[in-house]
Amino acid sequence: MIKITCTSEEATCRVDRFLRKRLPLMSLSEIYSLIRKGGVKINDKRTKQDYRLQEGDTVEIQADQSELVSKKSPDQTLASIVKTSHFVRNFKIIYEDNDLLACNKPSGLVVHPGSGHLKHDTLIDLATGYLLNKGALKNGEEAALVHRLDRDTSGIILIAKSKNALRKIHEIFRSRNLVKHYVAICHGRPPLNEGEIVLGLKRKDERNGGMKMQVDNSGEYSKSTYRLVEYNTRFSKVDVFLETGKTHQIRVHLTHVGAPIVGDERYGNPELDTSLSSSFKKRLCLHAYRLSFNHPAKGKKITLEAPLPPEFTSFFN
Repeated sequence: MIKITCTSEEATCRVDRFLRKRLPLMSLSEIYSLIRKGGVKINDKRTKQDYRLQEGDTVEIQADQSELVSKKSPDQTLASIVKTSHFVRNFKIIYEDNDLLACNKPSGLVVHPGSGHLKHDTLIDLATGYLLNKGALKNGEEAALVHRLDRDTSGIILIAKSKNALRKIHEIFRSRNLVKHYVAICHGRPPLNEGEIVLGLKRKDERNGGMKMQVDNSGEYSKSTYRLVEYNTRFSKVDVFLETGKTHQIRVHLTHVGAPIVGDERYGNPELDTSLSSSFKKRLCLHAYRLSFNHPAKGKKITLEAPLPPEFTSFFN
């Protein structure tokens, strides 16, 4: 348990915002859950997230002392993340200028905080820590994700360094004036060396609280163009260009044409996955490797590429 006495500087602050500053390793959703379950008490009484603190209030928190950083601001805490092994292992820059930062996200890294994910273990936290540490965020600006990748998908992620840069790059994304290419390692191979996949996709909520996209003629229009790059008797390497960007689109599309992605626990073939070599570290073999767009400030087209993970080549040795 943690006990904190509210100071004069913290008076009138909402309790949820107070906890956000004092518990920087917890996500906001986890803080709300803690409050709802009675894990936060003020003067020995349960509280609500919008309660405004008064000087001298005693705040009791059912959390481990290691979650508490009382002397550092959130910015100082994030800036220090560059010294951690987690940062060194997972934060790989492939492009940077005054407006944008592009990273090569590893499989398994969550891109932003959410339920079940502690703050500081996400890509946006690593990027913010990096930018704060080098003094690249000024006048209250925040780093922001331009787009997202699923946790288990690796590859290029673009981050804006300011609200103005984010607004301009979003205009480019909305106008579809960009090109995204992915590489997938599949069981088997698609029916053609080159082809298009056009399907209706519909979201299906599952009993466990998750969701799954399913093929449905009444669903939203989705289109992918693919090209067979390499193959052998068991696997194929497929280049996929997204013409629409629906949730899990590539994964559903390739499974539908008989070439499920290796390591796809949701849409793939578990029996084929179990036959993989024991030396293969299981992951979703989908990688966002190329992104081309018109730079909002430079006014010219740039193309970014993220090198393929080394494990992708092992399927064709």
